[in-house]
Amino acid sequence: MMEISVTFLLTGCLIQDSPPEPTVNLFKDQQKVTEVKKVKEVKEVKEVTEVKEVKEGSSVNLRCSTKIFCSSRPANLTWSSSPEHLLNESVTQQQRQEQTELISDLIFTVTHRHHLANFTCTVTHQLQDQVTKQETRTLRVQYAPKNTSAHVNASGFVLEGRSVTLSCSSDANPPVLNYIWYRDTEEPLKPVQSGQNLTISNTDPTHSGRYVCTAQNEHGTQNASVMLDVQFAPKISSSCNKSSVITCVCEAHGNPSPKLEWRRSGNVLTNSTNTFIRNETLGSTSSKSILTIHQPLTDTDVLQCFSANTLGTASASQRFHPVTRTSGTETQEGIPNLQEPDKTTHLDSYCLK
Repeated sequence: MMEISVTFLLTGCLIQDSPPEPTVNLFKDQQKVTEVKKVKEVKEVKEVTEVKEVKEGSSVNLRCSTKIFCSSRPANLTWSSSPEHLLNESVTQQQRQEQTELISDLIFTVTHRHHLANFTCTVTHQLQDQVTKQETRTLRVQYAPKNTSAHVNASGFVLEGRSVTLSCSSDANPPVLNYIWYRDTEEPLKPVQSGQNLTISNTDPTHSGRYVCTAQNEHGTQNASVMLDVQFAPKISSSCNKSSVITCVCEAHGNPSPKLEWRRSGNVLTNSTNTFIRNETLGSTSSKSILTIHQPLTDTDVLQCFSANTLGTASASQRFHPVTRTSGTETQEGIPNLQEPDKTTHLDSYCLK
């Protein structure tokens, strides 16, 4: 192919051929950063991308330079970036002339937001015709994990007995080398499992709590946490004793926290002259109710502790009947008949007359 030579003749300036593109280099601590070239072949066409690798927090100087062809008609250097806002984030621009070169510096501290950002230097030569050339460089920033997040694949809560997966994600360069899961109920924290996902099969109430995910690469770590809420129907236990009055205690454990009520032969009991009920909250998933009765019960009376939440109900019942045994001159009635709870609930109770 024949080479074409173009000559611009201006006052005091003789310019042959078109001006070259400007040169853009990256400096860190006054040292030029080595270029890394990546070659990608697409349909037999080689695409070459040049990138610069620096670590987050480094102070860098991105320098653009171009040859001065005519001192009476100086060139003009301008910068642009993609994303555009990067030039407005604590960037210092300096421009100077050194003998036959025009130099423009961008001085700034790199962050993870500069990763894969493009900086373009454009030079405009005021020759016989205005000639514009430009050069673009892409920054590659290495940084510790950022924006780490953890979430549960269930919508807010998981039902007891179901399986659940906790997932962790993070932005890092180089990519996250390892994810580690911890339970924050343990001091010191002990690893539960490594990997981006943590799957728990056949969940039960002991699995509820906060889980911490740690994302790690060669530059550092970052944590994120997520709450696992295992919900279940009430589980109930109850006991009674008698001295001068009958006192029964009922406790229920469930999530959401269950409500408790007492029933006597199917009728709901409330505070009255002969009946006193005191309710207590035991943490976020348990409740307790204490029933005191100041009157005798017949052998046909049935006392029932009833518990309910949005996932189900449970109850414990007992019927009083005389079973007398004699020891010396003292007579006692034995343990009352116990009816099975509505759900699989164990009742440990006794009542003495």
